[in-house]
This record gives sequence, structure tokens and C-alpha cells, in this order.
Amino acid sequence: MSAAFNTSTAWDVEFVDLDKLRENMMKIPGSSETIINQVLRTKSAEMTAKTIISGMPVSDVKNRIMKRKHAKFSNSLKIDYMNLGFKERPQKRFEYLKYPDLGIGTSIGKVPQEFMRKGMEKEVPVITKDLNEALINEINKNIGGN
Repeated sequence: MSAAFNTSTAWDVEFVDLDKLRENMMKIPGSSETIINQVLRTKSAEMTAKTIISGMPVSDVKNRIMKRKHAKFSNSLKIDYMNLGFKERPQKRFEYLKYPDLGIGTSIGKVPQEFMRKGMEKEVPVITKDLNEALINEINKNIGGN
């Protein structure tokens, strides 16, 4: 499984290595979608946000307004849930995060830090594991499993 990212301020997880996950989904076709959505909403999205935030750089600009909290120390990411997925993006007031992340705007000429991509990629294996575990638990509960 890998993560795919677009060039806007949204990042999507795209499952590439679906074999095990697909096998488990096929064993309980009536409830697998609900289980996956539940895991993504209750665990994976928040966990991913924490990982992304932990990798955010904090500028060492001396004249930065100190009355405001930096994105790293705030609830700076917005999670948009969709069927079988979610998107993490900066909240409106923290959209400046895209500049150091992508190396654009005021960060032109600097190496893109890609903390959004790195945080998401770090969580992809954990998300896959959590989804498979939840599906296996449901399989064992409903029809008995291997």
C-alpha cells in the first residue's frame, strides 16, 4: 500500500496493495464498508493528524507574532471524511502550511519539507493493519475465521 498525494492542500490515501484487505472485505461484503469507515473515522484520521502535526516545522523567525499559536501547537488540520477514506488539510487560518510543505510561495528556492506526505506515508501501514484487524475481528465474530 502506498499514499498518493495531489498538489493542492489535500492529501488522499490510495490503497495499492489491496490483496489481504480485499480478501477480508469479500468475506463479509455486507458489513466491510461500515467497518472500514468506522475505523477510519474513530482511529486512523486522528492518528494521522497527530503524526503530520508532529512533523511540522516551526519557523525560527524572530519577528513572528507571538500572540498566536503556531499550527504545530494548535488544532491546525481539518479532517474531511468520505466513504472509505478521509482527507487531511490545513484549516483555513493555517493554509500557510502549504508553502514550506510544497516549497512554493515564500518558500520558493527552499527544499519542500513534505511533512504532510511524510506523515501520511508513515501511517499508511498502520491504517492497513488496523483495517485488516477490524475486518478479521468481525469475520471471527460473525462467521468464524482462520
